Amino acid sequence: MKVLLVNYEYPPLGGGAANATWFMAKALVGLGHQPTVLTSAFQSLPCYCIDEGVRVYRTKALRRARDRSNPPEMASFLATALLRALHIAKAQGIEGVITFFTIPSGPVGLYLNRRLALPYVVSLRGGDVPGLVPGLNRVHSLLKPLRRLVLRRAGAVVANSASLAGLSQKADPFPVRVIPNGVDTIFFRPASNDEEPTNADVFRILFVGRMPPEKNVGLLLEAVADLRYRATKRILLDIVGDGPARQDLERVASGLGLSDCVSWHGWRCKEDVASLYRRADCFVNPSLFEGLPNTVLEAMASGLPVIASNVGGNDELVEPGRTGFLFDLSQSGALPEKLATLMENRDICKAMGARGREIVRAEYSWQGVAERYMDLFMASAGTAS
Repeated sequence: MKVLLVNYEYPPLGGGAANATWFMAKALVGLGHQPTVLTSAFQSLPCYCIDEGVRVYRTKALRRARDRSNPPEMASFLATALLRALHIAKAQGIEGVITFFTIPSGPVGLYLNRRLALPYVVSLRGGDVPGLVPGLNRVHSLLKPLRRLVLRRAGAVVANSASLAGLSQKADPFPVRVIPNGVDTIFFRPASNDEEPTNADVFRILFVGRMPPEKNVGLLLEAVADLRYRATKRILLDIVGDGPARQDLERVASGLGLSDCVSWHGWRCKEDVASLYRRADCFVNPSLFEGLPNTVLEAMASGLPVIASNVGGNDELVEPGRTGFLFDLSQSGALPEKLATLMENRDICKAMGARGREIVRAEYSWQGVAERYMDLFMASAGTAS
């Protein structure tokens, strides 16, 4: 099947949804489909290329940063994507469309449905769902008529977690299926024997992600400062990513006396990120809210125990005491306590990491995700006939 994937961000731009689009496109190629991606242009990135069997079109947008995009920049992508989508769909013989985010990508699916009768699936990712991100209520209220029109005409609406599906159905009266994110367990793998850290006196903690306030990285810095007072090992924290809160967080780290143990890696390519997973002892996700975090799946695939806030999405992946720990955001001291437990017993780290990898290998393959999305098109065709 010839499928168009529409997302305003696609690697090397963006975060979890961009990576999900990238991995799903690759999985579709592996299944014998022909995926095409429509996404944003940025700086010197080529306007068109073929990447491992995936056709990638980048359309003009006012995007200024690799890691984030504001509403006007998203609107600029939608405007130019609508102008190009019809030509691309005709030229490539597109048979179905997957739009990542109801807004800004969903209207492209709606437009192609009306012009060419193409079926489309909406993949909810988090910020496009009312009630998840504080501060977006006014935007969601203004966009409600368009959002509901996009959802109403969709062949299917998909969320990557049960909690996100519940929020969507609470806001909008349309059924939502749950198809979780996947993870590439070949690309993200545990360290081999010669890659394992040789210094048993070092405990290395990893965070990967954007750095808006809701990612709550400040709490992780405070936990590391607390942990250092009782640590029997040297504590190192690797922070991978960028975002609007980074400068403030660097000042917080300096004020806490962490300058010698925190490494700020900024935006890194996938290969570098995979390498950083392999050299870590544990992964921490302290977010205030989540959809279904790719980084947690990547950490599990890399054989790491995960300590995560007990919020929707995280609680669907981390099995307390089995693959890591969940902690209550309202309990001060909960995060450093969990970190101390892992720091004091590397065998527990390895056992939890091994169990986590077993689970994601069995239940969270991108091939399985892609197959389930394709099944939605088959079901839609059957209903239409």
